[in-house]
Amino acid sequence: MNNDKIGTLEAISLVIIVIISHLILNLPNELLSSTLSAATLNVIYITGIVLLLFLFATKLFKPFKNKDILDVAEYVGGDILKKIVSTIYSLHLIFISGILIASFADTIKAIYLQNMPSELICLLFILIAVLANLFGFKSVSRTNAILMPFILITILIIFISLFTAFVPERIFPILGYGVNETFVMGASNIFAFGELLILFLIKPNLSDNKQAKKVGVSSILLSGLFLLLSVTALLLLFPFITGGEGVLSIYMITRSIHFGNFFQRVDALFILIWALTFFSYLSVVLSYILKIAKKNVVSKKSTPFIFIIAASIFIVTLIPQNISQIRFAENVIYKYSSLIVVFGLSFLILILGYFKKKKSEGLVQIDSKKINNEVSDES
Repeated sequence: MNNDKIGTLEAISLVIIVIISHLILNLPNELLSSTLSAATLNVIYITGIVLLLFLFATKLFKPFKNKDILDVAEYVGGDILKKIVSTIYSLHLIFISGILIASFADTIKAIYLQNMPSELICLLFILIAVLANLFGFKSVSRTNAILMPFILITILIIFISLFTAFVPERIFPILGYGVNETFVMGASNIFAFGELLILFLIKPNLSDNKQAKKVGVSSILLSGLFLLLSVTALLLLFPFITGGEGVLSIYMITRSIHFGNFFQRVDALFILIWALTFFSYLSVVLSYILKIAKKNVVSKKSTPFIFIIAASIFIVTLIPQNISQIRFAENVIYKYSSLIVVFGLSFLILILGYFKKKKSEGLVQIDSKKINNEVSDES
């Protein structure tokens, strides 16, 4: 495990890449569809909720130093519960990563590679992720840390370059469909941070475990900021986006960017950088599914697991038959899967583990007092 230790910046980059990869696809559009002109307010609101939930999780994790959510599950229900939770997490990550890659591959095919089967594009992404993992987790984390600044800069460039084209009036009415849709029903939009699951698994990989809280807070705030920029740009540029267009939303923004007469198709550059984003995203997800698998099976060789997981992800990419099914998987299945698995199951395990630990510590203290009293009486 020592070879898997990473620094604070590398850890922040890992968490951000798995959250921010959704921005490139249909996530901003989905948030706009559900909250309309209140989307910017809703993003601030859900970021605050997720931050509070993470701080709550940090408190629940406190009795379990250097442990991840699977270790807590084992403490709560033994090896059986650990295997059940591990399987649920693995299936969740495999399904979500497969759908995201299928969605991005379908977009690339529609824009640039009309004659290439989307299955072949998906296979290329997966093979590169496999290759990265064959070099080890450290290689994946370092490569991701190098790519992350370029990815974030592209989103900043999009926002800044089109700032003068924004129509501020489109932010009104500021509550969109109303208070209920923005703050009550809109609270379910925390699914946008569904990849928070990585934060529950990353603790054993931190070279300084005391930085776990900093990693979580920083990655949530940065992800929330870039989600806010993406949603705001869409809202202030394209009023028809809120009607539920199923097009790659951020790509539509890049088509509006022009840098003089010589650079009028910069969207190709953005697509290249976003392709690197998905290579990195898939490598990170593959790494953590591999870590989950190795926790359940005692084996020194990880190569067989890598190919089995990669094959499973590829099979998932073949499930959607058209763009409508991909969008349904992205916007509906991913949403409820994240709410149930990440924000439901994970917190239930943490709460049970926390109280079991406290109860155990309380019993130990009572027993120690009895022993002290018995010794005092004898003396």
